[in-house]
Amino acid sequence: MIHAVLPAVVLGLLLLTVPGHLYGAYAVGLFVASRLRKERPASRAVSSPRVALLVVAHDEEQVVTGSVKSLVAQRYPTNRFAVFVVADRCSDRTASRARDAGARVLERADGPSGKSAALAFGIEAILHEGFDAVAVFDADNLADVGFLAAVAGRLATERVVQGFVDSMNPEASWVSGSSALGFWAIAELSQAPRERLGLSTPLMGTGFAIDMELARSLLTTGGGLTDDLELAARLAKLGVRVAYEPGARTVDEKPTELGTAVAQRQRWMQGRWAVALQHGPALLRAAVAERDARAAVRILDVALQLVAPSLLFTAVTTALFAGSALAVASAARLGEVPLATWSLVAAAVYYAVPAVAIARHRPGPRVWLCYFSQAFYLVLSLPLAVTGFLTRRERRWIRTPKGAAGRG
Repeated sequence: MIHAVLPAVVLGLLLLTVPGHLYGAYAVGLFVASRLRKERPASRAVSSPRVALLVVAHDEEQVVTGSVKSLVAQRYPTNRFAVFVVADRCSDRTASRARDAGARVLERADGPSGKSAALAFGIEAILHEGFDAVAVFDADNLADVGFLAAVAGRLATERVVQGFVDSMNPEASWVSGSSALGFWAIAELSQAPRERLGLSTPLMGTGFAIDMELARSLLTTGGGLTDDLELAARLAKLGVRVAYEPGARTVDEKPTELGTAVAQRQRWMQGRWAVALQHGPALLRAAVAERDARAAVRILDVALQLVAPSLLFTAVTTALFAGSALAVASAARLGEVPLATWSLVAAAVYYAVPAVAIARHRPGPRVWLCYFSQAFYLVLSLPLAVTGFLTRRERRWIRTPKGAAGRG
């Protein structure tokens, strides 16, 4: 009886590799197409828009000083920017430390929890101060001194600009190393190729700037836990592209403990499913209704971003399913399974391509070793994706502990 169902098991495992192959081919194709395309310098105007640098902080006394100091020190006309910190229902010295570091503090004593609600509070508080744009940061972010100048040069022609979000502690542990590799892969395989191809790049939830008109209409209705995906979907519906500016760099602290990383990813998965189910169908309808082919492709690409995994995750899961199919086929003596073998070869390609892209960040030997532990780290995301879907209506904001790497 058992041997009778094993061929069906093999078939089922092979079918599970199909979504991975579809996305893997798309992601690799995107990367290759961007490399074949003749690079055109991004449009950068000599411009000095008035920009509000807004930091959202909840009990972040250990890190907020460093963040504020990095923003106050921007190489940009001092009368064209100001630093604000939303001290969101804080029970520690976040407000006083931010104020001492040079920020204007906006204290929020009550209201719904979460970054989106706090961000909405902060933007509403500065709407009438004449700023042209607002740049959003987390409390543990340290911005390069040229961040604002790089963003300002793009804001003359773009309404939303995402900077490069880097890791400040890739060598702290294998967890932070794995996370850093993932973020570098996003920058090189998702953001940079889309920028070169004129598509809309993924938002990272921090280290981005948006013109004040859009901020007023889209960011003053807080409530979502995955605000970057929510904002990306709403921008796509409006036909607004998110530009990527690698010269606008911020670093932040990645989790060093596995439990913290798992809790963070669980929240991300919950939010991803909620946003995908809410906005995905509408984006597909908008793409079908769009008469301009380029705009339609851009909308479809954003819809894909709502559900698409990383290429590394695709590689690991595809290899897992294909390898399991081969193992079952061998146990059942079913002979060769060419599709499973081909899937393993394709998974190896999906796994190798990010390494080529990540190499430009020159990871140290310890971090490169984390590339091989990525398999375990990413396999954890598979059950988190399932539980995230099942618990998407039970979302609640959980603060990610910070301070080990970035005290100011």
